Amino acid sequence: MVTTELPSGCSICRKKEGLLVCSGCKVLPYCNRDHQIADRPAHKSACSAIRRARVKMEKEEQILRNHPGNIMMSADPFTNSVGHFWGVLETRDYMRARLTLVKAMEDVNHSQSAEARLDHFMDMLRLCRSDNMGVRDIVPGLMLRLNKDQECYDFIRWWQVVNEDSQYDWGNIDLPYLDVKNANVLEPVKAFCGSFPDLSHLTCLCLLKIKLLFDVMRLQQSTASLGPVFPREILDLIQLSVPRSSVVRASHDIMFGDSDVREAIIDKLKVQINIIFSAVEKANEHFWPALIDPYIDLTENPQFYSAGSVEEMLLVLQYNHDAWLETPGAIDFIKVKVNGGF
Repeated sequence: MVTTELPSGCSICRKKEGLLVCSGCKVLPYCNRDHQIADRPAHKSACSAIRRARVKMEKEEQILRNHPGNIMMSADPFTNSVGHFWGVLETRDYMRARLTLVKAMEDVNHSQSAEARLDHFMDMLRLCRSDNMGVRDIVPGLMLRLNKDQECYDFIRWWQVVNEDSQYDWGNIDLPYLDVKNANVLEPVKAFCGSFPDLSHLTCLCLLKIKLLFDVMRLQQSTASLGPVFPREILDLIQLSVPRSSVVRASHDIMFGDSDVREAIIDKLKVQINIIFSAVEKANEHFWPALIDPYIDLTENPQFYSAGSVEEMLLVLQYNHDAWLETPGAIDFIKVKVNGGF
């Protein structure tokens, strides 16, 4: 399975310093004018689409900001309707235009584009807590692509907790919102695997656990203890260059603990991944086979879906496929499991 890496720096040479941003899309960086000109044929189509979408969004935003207010909407809903934006009918054209802009940014495969999209989505959630547009299913995959693993887990954990709270009042903006911080990523996972799990969150949680497992195994591979525990094909996967998770870097036990500590963490992650893997199979039997299929068509755009359907699988795969591709060994790991190994 060929893996990719989320590009960063200048779009041509990957230089990190002294970058300028394309004035059209306001997303893609270059280190100089010559490199921008050289990249123009490849970037022109996406740049134009983003520019048009931004103009449309800014027009809708100005309409809202200039609105005099009425019985249904107070003046400046960006100040007075935060948290329940979607409940104000006049805001919906703006929110749809903003989503169109963010989707246009998908065609710019760059870390700066991913950061910009994540910022948009998080602000859209701030404006509309109940998330009537479903952007919460796209956020975890973006966080994983940007190696924001702890933030990803905190995000998924908050939605899992609040979805179990039938008393949570979405209209009360004084209640805590997305306030889970530095939750224990190694805590039990069964709470995420209930009767009606969020498939996008569940698959991202699985990828997060695989990233952690690979990182801990890499730290542990100087010992002989991995040999009899893992088959050869799994050991080969961790030889690849896996981005070290922020969760691993922040954990004293993982980074500096002794071999027995890391071995216990590896065993725990193995069990948790198996639980999540089975929960995904139960929630949507189409997902794992599609993830490992290199010929899967990700261009379809289902408008409606039901739980467990092919359409649900396609949407979730579109949201998160890049995150899997950019984690070396992750898709091959799942392929081994689908084929009955590990």
